[in-house]
Amino acid sequence: MNAELRFCPRCAEALEWRPVEYPDVLHPVCTKCAFVLWQNRKPCVDALIIRNEEAQTEVLFGRRHTLPDTGPWDIPGGFLNAADFIEPALIRECRREMDVEVSVGELAGAFEDLYFDIPIVELIYVCRIVSGTPRAADIIDEVAWFPLHDPPPLAFPSVAAAVAALQGRHETVREARTGTN
Repeated sequence: MNAELRFCPRCAEALEWRPVEYPDVLHPVCTKCAFVLWQNRKPCVDALIIRNEEAQTEVLFGRRHTLPDTGPWDIPGGFLNAADFIEPALIRECRREMDVEVSVGELAGAFEDLYFDIPIVELIYVCRIVSGTPRAADIIDEVAWFPLHDPPPLAFPSVAAAVAALQGRHETVREARTGTN
């Protein structure tokens, strides 16, 4: 929570931190007009772009060259804007960061993380390229395909959790096909 929030965006009067709806959850509330400046997690969408199948599955990663976490690898994605719908926003972020058009597949999962100490919820989808050749753009300086079961050093715990979830799904499918446990 941002303790520096001091003035109401509606009437410019002072804000005070107090419970709203739940006694243990504080939000900035205007002392004059009672406007609540909700301090909710920020929603994000991200893409695990894959190619090939089963044991040959690879994931496309981009190496970050901006804060936070310069150097480690990440997947394309970003914050949802107020008017965004999930799928078009995800397609936009893949185009912006890797210059590819994707088809959006299944939800890999919803993961909690921090971005510059801001609590976020990431909706991470499995995607495939439908056109374009991946190239570094925007916040990344290199793109590369890595085997699903041997990813590079990853920038965020949520991305690592999404990769692990996809690895688990692939293992379950493999076991079902081979009849092994």
